[in-house]
Amino acid sequence: MKYSARIEKIEESKTIAVSTEANRLTAAGEDVVSFGAGEPDFPTPAPIKKAAVEAMEKGYTGYTSASGLPELKKAVTNKFAADYKIKYSTEEVFVGNGGKQVLFNGLSAILEAGDEVLIPKPYWVSYPELVKLAGGTPVLIETKAADRYKLKAAELKENITEKTKAIILNSPSNPDGHFYSNSELEKLVSVLIKHDIFVISDEIYDKLLYDKQEFKSMVQLFPDLKARILVVNGMSKSYAMTGWRVGFGFANEDWIKAMTKIQSHTTSNVNTIAQYASAKALENNELEKIIEKRKSIYQKRRDLTASLLAEIEAIDTLKPAGAFYFFIDISKLIGKKIKGEQIQGSLSFSDLLLKEDKVAVVPGIAFGMDNFIRISFALGEERIKTGIKRIADFIARLES
Repeated sequence: MKYSARIEKIEESKTIAVSTEANRLTAAGEDVVSFGAGEPDFPTPAPIKKAAVEAMEKGYTGYTSASGLPELKKAVTNKFAADYKIKYSTEEVFVGNGGKQVLFNGLSAILEAGDEVLIPKPYWVSYPELVKLAGGTPVLIETKAADRYKLKAAELKENITEKTKAIILNSPSNPDGHFYSNSELEKLVSVLIKHDIFVISDEIYDKLLYDKQEFKSMVQLFPDLKARILVVNGMSKSYAMTGWRVGFGFANEDWIKAMTKIQSHTTSNVNTIAQYASAKALENNELEKIIEKRKSIYQKRRDLTASLLAEIEAIDTLKPAGAFYFFIDISKLIGKKIKGEQIQGSLSFSDLLLKEDKVAVVPGIAFGMDNFIRISFALGEERIKTGIKRIADFIARLES
């Protein structure tokens, strides 16, 4: 029997694989410091959990409409309007099973075989695979450390062809935390405006931007492009609800209808209880105080992590402007050995680090850059200190 050749081309998520192995070792009694998970270490706020319980007690456990619970869609559009001064109708918002499904449905709704989607490197691990699953071809664009790995207008222009159908931009970004300023986005849009290209703006880390920088949504900055922008967001990062699987897509009504059609034949709808709880969360302005408090904790952790990494001379990294990751350049360590085993790239570095010093990191090859690793600082300060000390000790033991 033969299985799908299309699926054989899809890479397994290395971020999930790292977390799985770290959890296995921990369950076996090992003291593992895991920098792998891309999720908050804070619990879901109590009012959200309470709302979920109330929904169950009231019997709100049936199907909802495929595009999302009406109450949630109303709350989502109201919240977006309050935050970014752009009003979407409830027909212009889609509720998916996390940001991944929003991206997949959004891509599937616009792509034909042979269509190209531009993705700057480094990229979130799932972008290229989602494009492939949707039948398109990912086109990966090199960026430079000198530009803080942000796409420049000239690089964008060079990669647009007659096959280009869309571009995915992520700001603040995973894996390196870069953030596009308004002027930087204007230069990119000056190129995009000349071409009939869809823009997918992944804004899942919009509430995790540091140093008092102000976030503005892509559609807020460029309302004239609203008809061809899909804004992706959700409850996972800001509200510490990764496991609840509630994501949002904002786009024109035709795009949303196509995404909804896909959902009606796949998952039917997002978990009903999670939708009710999310609606209550978005209507609760008190939760903004919790988000701000947690953001200040993240910023403190970021600064601590930056200072500790700066003491390790053999690696290089840029201080992230947002999200909760450091993307670390390990190119100086390629070719070195430990106990006779050679580091050939990010995979072997990550495997050996976990094996020898019980620290889990994500290999940079998952993000398109094999000379890097990603660590998350979404864990307590003492664990950050312990983990980075172990990384430093591991590097100190490497031999040429």
